[in-house]
Amino acid sequence: MRRLRLLAISAAVFIPIACRDAAAPVPSAISPSRGAVVRDVDGGGPVAFVPRDYPTIQSAVDAAGEGSTVMVAAGVYAENVVIRTSHIRLQGAGGDVILDGSTLPGNGLPALTGIGIHVLGASAAMPITDVEVSHFEVRNYVRGIVAQFATSVAVSHNYVHDNRDKVGTAVLGNGTGIELVSSSTSDVSHNTVSHNGLGGIQLRVGSTDNEVQQNQIDQQNGWQSPTTFDGAGIMATGAGSNNNRIEYNTILDTFGRGIMVSRPLGTTPISGTYVAHNEVHGSERAGIGVMSSATLNTIVHNDARDNNLSGLPPCYRCNLFDNSVPGMNTWEKNLGTFSGTDHCAP
Repeated sequence: MRRLRLLAISAAVFIPIACRDAAAPVPSAISPSRGAVVRDVDGGGPVAFVPRDYPTIQSAVDAAGEGSTVMVAAGVYAENVVIRTSHIRLQGAGGDVILDGSTLPGNGLPALTGIGIHVLGASAAMPITDVEVSHFEVRNYVRGIVAQFATSVAVSHNYVHDNRDKVGTAVLGNGTGIELVSSSTSDVSHNTVSHNGLGGIQLRVGSTDNEVQQNQIDQQNGWQSPTTFDGAGIMATGAGSNNNRIEYNTILDTFGRGIMVSRPLGTTPISGTYVAHNEVHGSERAGIGVMSSATLNTIVHNDARDNNLSGLPPCYRCNLFDNSVPGMNTWEKNLGTFSGTDHCAP
């Protein structure tokens, strides 16, 4: 099975185990049920280790105070992890650190449910802030990693795959790898996102001023829509999901559109999306689609050749497609046939 090559965690985190003064007090921000908690020599806050200090990721996260880091050792963990505390880091500590939802109660097919890692604030008015989730493999949930009611979240260097919606439902609305929901000023970068049921990365419901950059999104995201091709590699949608940047991503072989910016007709348009320097190839529909209620977005310097392999209307063989208000989006210096200028019908 394909594995994400996880970046090495800084050795500074581990140095205090050997060098810490034996008389130094254990930081009070985390109170372990067993084992020891050490402080980063650079003053980075207390660090708890799973499973050394805590038997589960959730128990360590629940005990973590602001400024803490939870480091998770290699292994397979069957958990739905919920983070409700601001200013903490949740990091895989090297090797294959895997969250697998397939054996959780109620998660076995055909009734797959749950979120692998859920960064969850109290409300849009009371968001969680400054949380990092990095260096995990997350698989076999409905949604892999979700930040909801959150600001300044960093989701990076994760391998998120094979997350899918419930089998047998009439409408497949989930099945996604990474989602920002009502979240802002966050960064989703350097992740590998593949073979999720509906979509790779989604920005939804008032998610603003976020960066989605340098991700590898491939291996047939959207495979649960094999006849309608409604999946998306990266999608921005929902009221108020404005001013997001989607840059320098590689998106391959999507069952649907590679990048999609869209809201239903008659709703307040999405605006301010900046889509640039992406490589998008092999999508069953358009490589980049700006659709319905979406205006004042900018799509520049993308390579979107060899998309819309299905040839379905209304895009037909267009690689770049815009059916929103004519002339209200900026398309410049992109590679690929464009519905605004080229004859793309069969």
